[in-house]
Amino acid sequence: MALRITLPFGKGDNVKNLVFSILIKEYPLRIIELTNFIHKRYGKSVTFQAVRKAILELVKEGVLVNENNQFKISKDWALESKKQLDLIYEELTKDKVTPKSIDSIKGEVSVFIFDSLNKMMKFWEDIIDDWFENFKEGDPNINCWQGAHGWEGLLHLDREKTMMSRLKNKGIISYALTIGNTPLDRNIWKFYRSIGLKVGMNPSTSSFDKTYYVGTYGETIVQAHYLPEIVDALDKFFAKNKTIEELDLKQLSDIANMKIEIKLTVIKNLSMAKQINKSIITQIE
Repeated sequence: MALRITLPFGKGDNVKNLVFSILIKEYPLRIIELTNFIHKRYGKSVTFQAVRKAILELVKEGVLVNENNQFKISKDWALESKKQLDLIYEELTKDKVTPKSIDSIKGEVSVFIFDSLNKMMKFWEDIIDDWFENFKEGDPNINCWQGAHGWEGLLHLDREKTMMSRLKNKGIISYALTIGNTPLDRNIWKFYRSIGLKVGMNPSTSSFDKTYYVGTYGETIVQAHYLPEIVDALDKFFAKNKTIEELDLKQLSDIANMKIEIKLTVIKNLSMAKQINKSIITQIE
């Protein structure tokens, strides 16, 4: 059944509304009985023909059934309407963002919605961990990343060191490109260079570059789109904070946990991953 539920609608004295309201309690009824009910109960002057027309339309829509020229509300319609309304209620009242797992990634393209940067980044990290755990000798061993600011590692510097060490031990070569050009961006890249990444900076003020974050892990591509509010907050944070040693981590944590919609797209396409890798690497080497 298509999502087109006929219920009392429009003005209260609409003939369909009146017929429907009467048949909720009084049924089955003939057309003349319904006409009399409308006259006496609602004091509304309607013709037999107008009531007949409203009833036949409701029968055609599946709302009413005709049994020996007596009419009542269809139980099948009521049951189906209840199912539809239950689904609508469930959709309106459930959390918009549901927990994600690696098993949620299906097919070539999967799209996920998160309600904060932090939740999105934890899922991104799970994807990296899964790639690392399943990496085999002979698999594509290039990992590339591009974004406006390398903010992620600031909250977990020790984890970044551990992860990079594990990647190097498996022969994975990692590249990272930032379009940011603040003192903090340069300090972060100095840190990443010290733990084995090949890093580069290509300053840009393009609005697309500021919102676009991408990482490749073998054949897997992870892309995130940051909304302007997040872009602006991160730009201000990087302009204010100069060094890794003297950071307002609470401010960064507040940004990462800001309640705002973040879309993450996961693509399984080795050819596309290689093209992205080439684009990033040529801007670094």
